[in-house]
Amino acid sequence: CTLCRRAEADPDTCGRKLEKQGVCAHEFCLYFANHLCQQRVETLGLVGFRFEDIQRTVNWAAEKDCFVCGESGATITCRETGCDR
Repeated sequence: CTLCRRAEADPDTCGRKLEKQGVCAHEFCLYFANHLCQQRVETLGLVGFRFEDIQRTVNWAAEKDCFVCGESGATITCRETGCDR
């Protein structure tokens, strides 16, 4: 998955693995990633998430470290307003 960087993950946790035009992502990773919006046309990109938006989110996440594991690439931040963890 481009977003969580896991080759294998439980589909109950991450959703089904989607792949198109060399881009691979779990369904839930797409839906829950910050700064990533689904378009109205689901045939666009991966279930409506444009490839350039996915890449932009990956680049943004590369600058963020996960509060739990400490690794870079965190695509989901805290739900508290103003918290960037």
